[in-house]
Amino acid sequence: MNEEYIDKVKSLIEQKEADQVRESLLGLHPADIAELCNELSIDDARFIYRLLDNETAADVLIEMDEEARKEFLEILPSETIAKRFVDYMDTDDAVDIMRDLDEDKQEEILSHIEDIEQAGDIVDLLKYDEDTAGGLMGTEMVTVNENWSMPECLKEMR
Repeated sequence: MNEEYIDKVKSLIEQKEADQVRESLLGLHPADIAELCNELSIDDARFIYRLLDNETAADVLIEMDEEARKEFLEILPSETIAKRFVDYMDTDDAVDIMRDLDEDKQEEILSHIEDIEQAGDIVDLLKYDEDTAGGLMGTEMVTVNENWSMPECLKEMR
């Protein structure tokens, strides 16, 4: 991610060239897109997010700097956060992004999550301090074949 690339993307966004911006993002890892969004204004980052599929947008949000992510989430409606991001995240990642928001916003987001079980898991995990085992864990279960070797099992879990 160099200055020239960032300037090119900014220019394309200014010109509202959505197809060219989308094309320039192809093949980039979500962490690279997050780095780009960290360098852009909130409005420009929002432009990029509109071009991403939901799963990629959720991955990018997780990778953003905490301050940039918090600022970005504060301007988005709770329903958008729930349906566009949280629905596509593991519970531990959803808790990480929600932990930065005030309780009212958290409750609004939770009210828009359609999967009641996921919402309940998020509520349960929000009770733990961030730096404890409970605050770091996820609730998704990993299953492996009993005939797999230990390296195969570890690969699947990762």
